[in-house]
Amino acid sequence: MPKLDQVVIVFEPEAACRDHLVKHGYPDEIAREVATYLAQATDLADFADEIRTALRAEGLDVTFLPLAEAAASLPRLDPQRTIVWCQTDGIRFYRGSSIPTLARLLGLPRYGSPPTTQHLCQDKFASLAMAAGAGLPVPPTRLLEGAVTLAALRDADLDWERATLFVKPATLGAKLGIFADSRCTGFEAAQALGQRIWDRYADRAVVQTYVEGDDVRVSYMDTGGGFPRQIGIGRLRKNLASETGGAFMTMRDNETLSGARDTQGARGAFGREHGAAFTPEMDDLRVATTPFEQAATATILTHADRLRRLLPLQDYFSMDFRIDAAGAPTFFEFETCPAVTIYDFQHYLATTHKLELGPALARSLRLAFERAGTQAEA
Repeated sequence: MPKLDQVVIVFEPEAACRDHLVKHGYPDEIAREVATYLAQATDLADFADEIRTALRAEGLDVTFLPLAEAAASLPRLDPQRTIVWCQTDGIRFYRGSSIPTLARLLGLPRYGSPPTTQHLCQDKFASLAMAAGAGLPVPPTRLLEGAVTLAALRDADLDWERATLFVKPATLGAKLGIFADSRCTGFEAAQALGQRIWDRYADRAVVQTYVEGDDVRVSYMDTGGGFPRQIGIGRLRKNLASETGGAFMTMRDNETLSGARDTQGARGAFGREHGAAFTPEMDDLRVATTPFEQAATATILTHADRLRRLLPLQDYFSMDFRIDAAGAPTFFEFETCPAVTIYDFQHYLATTHKLELGPALARSLRLAFERAGTQAEA
């Protein structure tokens, strides 16, 4: 009988990502900027001992495997006792999502969402189209390559020439390419920002109506007990020390928060190299007491459940919403591999599961391993 006792955690080191991008023509400065998105893998080293100790207490040995060594190493693993987990998602810039595909080919149990979902998640426009098809509220959105419009969602619902708009890269995460002037008025100004993103990153841009309100992060890790009981819904408090005075998060804000181990501001490996923009603080909306917050939370829970079933999402993931002044949520994107070392996921584990990362992972990995022989994994 299969029995899990080995966990292989594949990660792409920041330096390896940077060197790969330089090799393919990106200027060193931009390659370094993009590679900071991999801070969750860099920060993983700061949690390695904690994870090893916690999993060893559960009878699980852990190997941290650099991505470049995975193709040669994975075929030697025993699928009857091993589960594979990769720390990066998406396919456009980050190669880590090749690992679930390779694991499937080799018959190795994997931790996380299916390969097709991992590849989709980095494409913000395609993700919004899927979400809209499931009935989630999404903003009017145009997809640009440079200044040229390629596609649109809810295009007739907005006066694009007069609207307040928000422009961001279509396949980059961690607020990369989001500056203080990423909010603009009128589509002509948005086209100029889309061209800036294309020139800087060779990435397309999404242009959306700007939604005033509060950022809300939906977090999930399956440790047993069903979806509704395990979902976390946290609101990021606005902070005047941010580059936009709390209106929205920028690349400058986020690069200093990516290493934040908790809401008290303790720093992971990446975060120690930067001065903190501010100490992130979150409110747990699952225990909210006002009718306004309770209604918004119930609506988000319904939307999140519908989307995770559609895609599908498994084991652990996150979603981003924004709640406006009327309490109405708007969906923006999801992540199949949220940085479990970052402040928002640490807040979620502490408030929802009452667990630290290591013990939560031990439970979640065993549940994922049990799924490996089911028809859904065929």
